[in-house]
Amino acid sequence: MAALKRNLWTLFWLILLGGIALLAVILHARWQSIYDHSETYHRNRAVLVSQAVDNILRTQELVLDVVGRELIHNEQMFDSSLQLPLLDHVLSVDKSAVGFGLARPDGTLVRVSSNLDLAKLPNLSTHPSTAAAFAQALESKAMVLGRTYFMPALDSWVIPIRKALRNEAGEAIAVMTAGLRMDSSDTVFAQALHDGPDDSVVLYREVDGYLQFISSDHAVPEAYNDAQNSLEQREVNRGTLEAELGISIEELKATGKVFSFSREYDGIPHLTATVFNDRYQLWVISDTHLAPMQKAFWHAVLPYLLTFVVVTGVLFACFRIIDRAERARRAELLYHSTHDSLTGFFNRAGLLDCLSNAIEQQKKFSLVIINIDHFRGVNDRFGQEVGDQTLVEFSRRLKALLDSEHCLARLGGDEFVVSSPNTDLTTLKQACHTLVEQLSQSIQVGRHELQLTASIGMATYPAHGDSASKLLRSAHLALYKAKHNRNAVSLYKTEMEMDYLRQLVVEQRLRQALSENGLHMMYQPQMDENGHIVGLEALVRWEDEELGFVSPAEFVQVAEQSGLMLPLGHFVMDTSLREYSKLREQLGHGLDLAINISVIQFEHPSFVEDVLCLLRNYHIPPQELVLEITESLVMTNFDQVLLTIKRLQRQGIRLSMDDFGTGYSSLSLLRDLPIDELKIDKSFVDNMLDDPRAANMIQSILYIARGHNMDVVVEGVELEAQASELALMGCRRFQGYYFSRPERLERIQEMCLVHSKHSRTAEPLPII
Repeated sequence: MAALKRNLWTLFWLILLGGIALLAVILHARWQSIYDHSETYHRNRAVLVSQAVDNILRTQELVLDVVGRELIHNEQMFDSSLQLPLLDHVLSVDKSAVGFGLARPDGTLVRVSSNLDLAKLPNLSTHPSTAAAFAQALESKAMVLGRTYFMPALDSWVIPIRKALRNEAGEAIAVMTAGLRMDSSDTVFAQALHDGPDDSVVLYREVDGYLQFISSDHAVPEAYNDAQNSLEQREVNRGTLEAELGISIEELKATGKVFSFSREYDGIPHLTATVFNDRYQLWVISDTHLAPMQKAFWHAVLPYLLTFVVVTGVLFACFRIIDRAERARRAELLYHSTHDSLTGFFNRAGLLDCLSNAIEQQKKFSLVIINIDHFRGVNDRFGQEVGDQTLVEFSRRLKALLDSEHCLARLGGDEFVVSSPNTDLTTLKQACHTLVEQLSQSIQVGRHELQLTASIGMATYPAHGDSASKLLRSAHLALYKAKHNRNAVSLYKTEMEMDYLRQLVVEQRLRQALSENGLHMMYQPQMDENGHIVGLEALVRWEDEELGFVSPAEFVQVAEQSGLMLPLGHFVMDTSLREYSKLREQLGHGLDLAINISVIQFEHPSFVEDVLCLLRNYHIPPQELVLEITESLVMTNFDQVLLTIKRLQRQGIRLSMDDFGTGYSSLSLLRDLPIDELKIDKSFVDNMLDDPRAANMIQSILYIARGHNMDVVVEGVELEAQASELALMGCRRFQGYYFSRPERLERIQEMCLVHSKHSRTAEPLPII
């Protein structure tokens, strides 16, 4: 019995030891299987991501090469700088691109797509953020990637790409540049390439150690702003890795093969697979913590330690939780990919899906684009936070005014889109006009009460476009028309295409007119209450050989949009001061010379110095120059404008607020701006005889001006009754057709001499 007992326990221990050994073998095999599977997965993912990235970059490189060579076939490519429809067409096709540009080897951009303002773009060879990548592009035969940066206008991360275009001798003759947006659905960068919070996919730049792209739950924007490691630390890390793998980094790069290894980062064990893209100098890294694999291992061995029922229940519960979490995550990602984070409306992607579904179902619908007028001034005046709150309040009001059948979207910034099944043009126009009126009611944002207006452009499917993109373009053309008048509604018409072409012709002819002195100046006198000429307003005019007389409102707007505002503004300033100096010499005394200044001129860094230089050249006292600015100029960049105004006033130059009373915050501006003069807008004068409210408004402005020690000029006076009534109110300076139309300098000189002679021989001729 004792022997049997001993053998039994021996057998027990043998079985136990055998079971332990077998369990150890099973556990080791299971762990090795999990590890090998994960290693294979990450190696394959690294290769697939590398191939996908290489494909999209090669495609973009081909686009840059083809478009660039198409541009350089034009022998006049470096004669001037302008925007080209070809680039816009390519941009409309290539949705992953932000914009295109063509630069000389010295870094000067000479061709850009129309969504870029060439006047504000830096020299790529000298600007700190572009110089290194531009120099690398000149030396490289392949396309070169710049550092990833964030573009607020698109709310997207962008990768700069540049390709040197070479002649037959291999010399770089130009560089084609563009931006590759990372949130475009056409690229791999817009996808969530990682699998969970412990997983990541990284594109790492070999040239400077910065991240090109990262897909990770823990990724933050700051990751793109700094190098991951210093050059010294990177060499230490590579030395350790070379010792572990038994092969140099340069040999690994030369093979172009994927390799994997495990090591600790920040005390956490990782499994990493990486492959090097030699053409674009990128390391493609697929990385994960070992913790998920360890967790999977212990879940796998639970059936050997617990009963089948318990293990089955646990596994079932785990899989159910994981499935629900994954579904919720996908639903959230899908929602955020199609909805605007600020307002909850559809974004561009969501809107295009909505329109595509309606088009596929052959449903007729209307597209309405709503744009807030002068919204940029809200951001600049009150800050980004108030601007965002204003957009939220505006979107709530917009949603409350529409039915549930309407599809609402925010395309970005202050632009909203409504898709409506209503295609009856009469009722649609009436509904839009009602919408404009209701949206113009004041909005309470915190402690600020804002008065916003909106412009609306409309188009219908299929009459105005047989695709979502064409329909959006038609609606935008209608919106462009409505923005001319502000707070207006415009329906797309085919002649708007002609207006667009007209704008292109005006731009081309205006360039020629500026280079050939095809414009001229006229001057409208400003009279005092005794009928004496005390000042002049300089007004630019253009009579073109092909176009005939072109309205200043038309060609000034074209100049602002095409980058010609600076040369046009310089022509007006230089010509006006030169001609006025001659008039001043003939008269023997000075007058006030008022010149209108645009936003673009005023924001130019050398504006003050240029004005002072012209005054010195023509021997004109600064006290005789009055610069007229508008409220929209002040609202764009208040702090910078205030600094410029003070610099001008220290030199004796006076500032006048033109069209005063037409904006929604003019009164608040007077509290902060040291304005010398107010110009009462013509719209008040036109109605003052029949509308007591208009007359009271003029009287109120006069009181405000006296309270702030400001001069007042009333413009648009066309009737004797208007002049008399204004004089009785206390106005002391007038301008309008009742006194004189804008005239050439010679006629102004005659008028001044006549007035001067009359004042010496007779009593003044009062206007009342």
